[in-house]
Amino acid sequence: MQILLNTIMLEPNRWTGDHTLTCPLIDLLKPVAAAGFHELEIWQYHISRLHAKELDALKEGLDGLGMRSVALGGYPQLHLTGADGEVMETQLATLVEYGAILGVKTFKIFPGSLGSDKLDETQRHLSVGRIQRLAEQLVKRDMALTLETHGNTLCDSLESAIRLLDDLSTCGESVGICFQPYTEHDTDQAIATFDALQGRVLHLHLQNRREGATTLLEEGDWTDYRRLLPHVRQSGFDGPLSLEFTEGITPADGESFDLQRVIDNAARDRDFAREVWDGAA
Repeated sequence: MQILLNTIMLEPNRWTGDHTLTCPLIDLLKPVAAAGFHELEIWQYHISRLHAKELDALKEGLDGLGMRSVALGGYPQLHLTGADGEVMETQLATLVEYGAILGVKTFKIFPGSLGSDKLDETQRHLSVGRIQRLAEQLVKRDMALTLETHGNTLCDSLESAIRLLDDLSTCGESVGICFQPYTEHDTDQAIATFDALQGRVLHLHLQNRREGATTLLEEGDWTDYRRLLPHVRQSGFDGPLSLEFTEGITPADGESFDLQRVIDNAARDRDFAREVWDGAA
């Protein structure tokens, strides 16, 4: 079982418009490693604005702590045209190169930033073509491409995800799904969706919620991981599991972001996931 910490949970500005970092990733590595995490999924904005020397320093910091960047998460706006589209493509190509430098093996993206029913056929054709070209770039660097099941993307439903996979069939097995349950309070449907995508799921995102707030995996009511994780294991899935969010990532009114609390909660989620996973053996 390979379980990653997704660095998006470490940044309180993760959902702001400009994603301005409160702390560079290099300064977060030691407490993450001290909690027993040595494999990461890196959030795009933790590296996308780094200069070459800063990226090299991050790589040295990871190596020095015995840490690996297994996955990298990106958020391309695939429907953009003109100068905006050119900028997006340049930024995406740079992210691919940064991932290669860090030794990433799984390149995860939101497949676009518009829902599948919001794109016209021209925008869809453009988006699919860009994903195909991205997959071609990645396979040359020995990276798999995973498409996250998420609202406001081309994988915002089971049907839209299957359609996109069909469109990308020429890319072969190097393209698959990053499965994140997006059906609230319905573990049966989450399992059924996973089964319908079985064989194409290469990467799993783990988070849970209660009354709309992120919480520990074992305490949420969004998904019952005591049921989902054993089912995933018994299906033969052997890809990385990535802890995306946990309790404490959004402080209550009047409170400050507590990095150590978030890391400690992520470690609790890791231990819970391992216990449930191993219990399914």
